[in-house]
Amino acid sequence: MNNWFNEAMRKSRTSVCLLKAGNKVYYQNAACRKLCGTFTGKSCPVSCVQSCEKAAGKPMPPDGIHFFPNRKVGNQYFDALFFNAIPLRMVVLYPLQRKFNAWLRRLRDKNLSRREMEIAHLCVQGHTNTSIAKKLFISKATLKTHLNNIYKKMPEIRSEGWRQGASSPAALLSATGTDSAKTLSILGAWDKAAKTAEGLA
Repeated sequence: MNNWFNEAMRKSRTSVCLLKAGNKVYYQNAACRKLCGTFTGKSCPVSCVQSCEKAAGKPMPPDGIHFFPNRKVGNQYFDALFFNAIPLRMVVLYPLQRKFNAWLRRLRDKNLSRREMEIAHLCVQGHTNTSIAKKLFISKATLKTHLNNIYKKMPEIRSEGWRQGASSPAALLSATGTDSAKTLSILGAWDKAAKTAEGLA
C-alpha cells in the first residue's frame, strides 16, 4: 500500500479491514483491531456484515459497493461501506458517536423543549419520520409541528445533513483522512487488485 494510505489508516478513527475469499483477514488498521480484536491471518467473525444484513432484511450481494448508513454494530453506531470485488472485500466502518455528541451539544444550546430534544435526538441517529412517530406514539402531523419548531430555532440545520451520516461511499472513504483524488485512487487500486488476487488465497 502507498505510504499516505498507511498513514491515514494508522491515524484514523475509521475502522478498515481487507478480507479475501473465505472471510480471511489480511489487513486491519489500528481502529479495526481496537474495535474487533486482532484477526489478521484468521477468519473474520463478520459481525458487521450480519448486523447490516439483519437491518436490511436480506443477504448482502457478493459483488459491488454497498453502503449502510447509521447501522449498529456491537454497541456502537457506524456508517458502513462494503466494497466487494470477488474474491476480495474491503469493510469501512465510520464511527458516529462523536458526530452524535457534537449535535447534541448544539441542540442543548437552542432552548428546545423536552419533546423537541427527544425528536432531535432520534433525527440525529438517522430515524425516519415514520419510525420517530411510532417510537414516541405521536401522529405524523404532531411530529411535523415539532420539527417545524426545531427548524425555527435552528434554521441552519436544514442544509447541514443532520439527519444522515456520510452521504456516499466516496464521502465515507474521505472520512479516513484522504482527499477525493486519493479516494478514487483507492477504489481504482482496489479494483485492480481484485482482478489479480487469485494468488492471495
